[in-house]
Amino acid sequence: MWTIQLATIWMLRPTLCCNGSPNSRPTPLNHPSIKVSRTVHQLERVTNLLALLLSARRHLTFEEIRTQLKGQYPENLVAARAAFERDKAILRDEGVPIDSEVQGGDKAGMTGYLIKRSAYELGDVDLSTQEAAALRVAVSTLRMGQSWGEEALWKVDMEEHGSQLAPTSAHATLLVHPNLPLLHEALIKKVAIGFTYSNRQRVVEPYGLLARSGWWYLVGHDQSVNAERTFRVDRIEGEVSVRRDISCTRPSDFDIRKAFPVDLKELPGAIDVGSEVAQVLVNASDVGVVLGQYTQSAVVENRADGSVVFEVPCSNVQAFEQWLFGFLDRAEVLAPPALRQHVIDWLLEMTGSVTRGER
Repeated sequence: MWTIQLATIWMLRPTLCCNGSPNSRPTPLNHPSIKVSRTVHQLERVTNLLALLLSARRHLTFEEIRTQLKGQYPENLVAARAAFERDKAILRDEGVPIDSEVQGGDKAGMTGYLIKRSAYELGDVDLSTQEAAALRVAVSTLRMGQSWGEEALWKVDMEEHGSQLAPTSAHATLLVHPNLPLLHEALIKKVAIGFTYSNRQRVVEPYGLLARSGWWYLVGHDQSVNAERTFRVDRIEGEVSVRRDISCTRPSDFDIRKAFPVDLKELPGAIDVGSEVAQVLVNASDVGVVLGQYTQSAVVENRADGSVVFEVPCSNVQAFEQWLFGFLDRAEVLAPPALRQHVIDWLLEMTGSVTRGER
């Protein structure tokens, strides 16, 4: 469908030349229309690149692509390579899966490119009448910030299942993050992903994606801590890289609905305190309450006065604060140091002893 859109734009392009009159003069090179022509030319070239990589039976090197699309890339090798990289970026941004592979033989060391139809094209969906109707209702009532849902319906022949449903107003909005397509790709291909989260580089084996309360969450095995973790997708810093060199296998008994944290303090937050678990000293009068929440397995130390040190999730510092301050002066954060200092700063600010940023 994207190819058709590009081709349509190209067919409707303005004619940027003489107007046919004997006295007409060529359009000056600095005329604004020349910029339009260059943009349109790139769209045509990208369309042709897409068609070439789709029809190829093997991976094509840059030189082979340049030869096949003769005259469409600049003569200068550096400029041609830069234009090719921009074209690839446009296609990938649109979700086109360009497969790259290092070649051997007489092309050893060169990278070849191919678009595999099995990854690019969607086969017949073959939905029942009830399934097609349910899909139409879901797309009509949920807005995801993109047109992907409506475009996906183009693959569903509603005429075979009776008349199309009348459009309905959206009852909910779920924003779509630009990194979601890459996360889905990694899940499908069963490979790891790399990204920065809370100023820390992560390599994660993705297990699943889940939408909760208007946000997308990624659940997977974080290799940096060798444990299962949950990440809020919109808080991923920068772009996600698909690590095709690291394969991963999701546990057979994994259920994302059960894996998603019920305790809000376990959800990822925007404040990094260097640890996802806090040690909290709780007075004897409130030990029973915390034991009821976290059981005996959370106990780190029993003290002589009846107070107990517990391990409590603190990934979401704001949720942790709400839990902690419910105990007033009957609970004290012992570790990690960054979280302890954060709580001290917050208390000093609340009492007016300091203002934010003085400490």
